Amino acid sequence: MRIINFGFILLLCSTACHQEKKNQESSTKRDTTVYDARPLEGSIPSTGKSTYQYLKNGDTISLAVVIDGEKVNGDLSYAWKEKDRNTGHIEGELKGDLLLADYTFSSEGQESVRQVAFKLSKEHALEGYGAMEEKAGKMSFVDINKLAFDEKFPLRNVSGDK
Repeated sequence: MRIINFGFILLLCSTACHQEKKNQESSTKRDTTVYDARPLEGSIPSTGKSTYQYLKNGDTISLAVVIDGEKVNGDLSYAWKEKDRNTGHIEGELKGDLLLADYTFSSEGQESVRQVAFKLSKEHALEGYGAMEEKAGKMSFVDINKLAFDEKFPLRNVSGDK
C-alpha cells in the first residue's frame, strides 16, 4: 500500500512540475513578442474620426477615435457576453500607426485607469497586449516594444470614410 501511495505522490509531483514548466514557457513566449513597426495595410489619416468595432458571438469591442495630428481621444468599450461591461474614454498619442492611450473606464461602479495600445490602419485596429505594472495609480505597459497584437479580436473600421 505504501508503494502505491508513494507512486501516486510521485505522479502528482511530476504532473505539477510539468504544468508549471508549461505555464512558464507560454508566459515567456507572450512576453518576448516584439512590436512590429511595419504599418498595417492602408495608412491612417492624420486628422479625422474613425470608429472600429469587433462583433462576434455576442462579444463587442468598440473604439471611436478623433485623431488630430499625434493627439488622439475618444471612447472605448468592451462588452463580453455574460460578463461585466467596461466603458470609458481614451486620451493619448499616435506614433506612426501605434496608438498609446490612457483608458479611464468604469466597471462594476468603480473607476480605473490603464494604458491601452492599438495598431491602427484604415481597415483594422489590433489591440496590443503585454506585461503590465502599476505606475502612479494606473496600470501601464512594462515595455511597449514587447507588445503582442492579437489578431483574434480584429476591430474593423466601420466608419464611412475608409
